[in-house]
Amino acid sequence: MKYFHKLYKMFFFAGVEKEEYDKLLPNIHKENQLLLRVFSGLAAIMFFMLFLVSLRSSDFITRNNRTYLACAAGMLIILVCAFFIIPKHPVLVTFFIYVFEILLHIFGIYISMLHMEKPAVSAIVFLLVTPLLFYDRPIRLSALLAAVIAVFCWIVGHYKDPSVAETDIWNMITFGIVAIITTIFIMTIKIRALSQSSQIEYMSQTDLLTGAKNRNHYENRIDSYAEAYTSNLVCVYADVNGLHEMNNKKGHLAGDRMLCEVTKAMQQCFGPDHTYRIGGDEFIAFQIDVRPEKIASEIDQILQSLKKQNYHVSFGTAVHEKNQGTLNMQDLVKEAENNMFAAKRNFYRQAQNDRRNR
Repeated sequence: MKYFHKLYKMFFFAGVEKEEYDKLLPNIHKENQLLLRVFSGLAAIMFFMLFLVSLRSSDFITRNNRTYLACAAGMLIILVCAFFIIPKHPVLVTFFIYVFEILLHIFGIYISMLHMEKPAVSAIVFLLVTPLLFYDRPIRLSALLAAVIAVFCWIVGHYKDPSVAETDIWNMITFGIVAIITTIFIMTIKIRALSQSSQIEYMSQTDLLTGAKNRNHYENRIDSYAEAYTSNLVCVYADVNGLHEMNNKKGHLAGDRMLCEVTKAMQQCFGPDHTYRIGGDEFIAFQIDVRPEKIASEIDQILQSLKKQNYHVSFGTAVHEKNQGTLNMQDLVKEAENNMFAAKRNFYRQAQNDRRNR
């Protein structure tokens, strides 16, 4: 049963658990999108160059100029889709990489069939190379290879001379098995490497206690917000009240729970990608093109939710409108921080919250 489970993981999820593979899908789509741009662009150039050469040639290559032009056009369409359609619909990248691979296989079989008296070469080359270009489930890539092998053997068996057809079929089956086995193992290595890379990236960007983005990620991304908004940008600065007292009275585990609950509440309102823990008890969140009234309402929701658990947070906000001119991110954050300090002073002015009474 254990051996069957390992085979199942290898064929369907490249050796990792299903949950881990599902988490990797955004990264897989991102990598495939980049690879599709590169390889479809190179393929378009290759076919177009073959087309130009065919115009000046008087031998075999001339008969294929329309084929080269059609393949070049197909690759250009895929390239355009990779730049303009797939970014809006990332899941479509899998469809287009299979269109890309099928087009290459069709070309390889077509070229091989033009040499009726010689063993096939092009079809076998594409069979060995194309499955290794992208990231995908080994089971799907293997199914495509098996289909290509079956189609090739059927065509060769019907149209080539029996003496040549027998060689082509055996070569195709032999190299096809090698291609399937190689694809499974290479894909397993690639997916595991991508998984490790994703884990390293996650650890470098994430506060491991709370799950919020950490200060390192905040420093790397803060300037990008100045280019991301179209109408306004809101900075929310939060400081947890009473963390030191909580640690002293109830222990650090209680303080950790409080930080985690604050993070959870802020992420629910402001989104996990825009919520950062930048210090022991300090958090920052950014909201793009959201009206201040909505932010105020969300902050009130957070305060009411945390109050039920006897947790208190001081918030400060700052808003930059597009019509105010150039945005200085450091000034925006400083303004939000100053407003947070004002809220904090007001909190501790209340007798029940005065630290001197503790």
